[in-house]
Amino acid sequence: MILRPDEDSVLPTVPVLQIIGYKNSGKTTLACKLIEALTAQGIRVGSAKHDAHEFRLDDPETDSEQHLLHGALETVLTSSSATRTMRRTKTSLGEIAQQLHGRVDILIAEGFKAAHYPKIALIHRFDEISDLFNQAVDIRLWVSWEDPKNAETTAFQASGTSLPPILHIKNQEIVLQEALFLASSLI
Repeated sequence: MILRPDEDSVLPTVPVLQIIGYKNSGKTTLACKLIEALTAQGIRVGSAKHDAHEFRLDDPETDSEQHLLHGALETVLTSSSATRTMRRTKTSLGEIAQQLHGRVDILIAEGFKAAHYPKIALIHRFDEISDLFNQAVDIRLWVSWEDPKNAETTAFQASGTSLPPILHIKNQEIVLQEALFLASSLI
């Protein structure tokens, strides 16, 4: 059980590992590989995705969409094999982690840059490091589309800030191993 006084309230939550980065940086691919590998180890994994766009809660013309359109704040759609909850409110990553307490062992969250949980950051180019570094805290691993041998980290070293490791995305096995190690250290 983890208590997070910095998010919402002091209620038990599940461990959270965030995967952040800009569009098409490989976040979903890494999240899916990590979820699959953790699940293969018998770990119960939950996932959360922050959508920067306004998505529809349900398909048009469905009964649950009609319920929402007519003022329901929350509706639950369930069948013999699945359940989906739809809510007309913003939910923080901390609230999601609280809701999943006891139901999963770890939450893999894609996005939510400003949340205060350990992160893996994916970048296309090294110049994105400073932008993400200013938007996010607790980045524990960088994954780059550019070869890290060419990384210029002197600006961070000169400021007294040391960067976590930068891995090349082409080394998929090493990236997954490091992501698994990080995730396992949180459980």
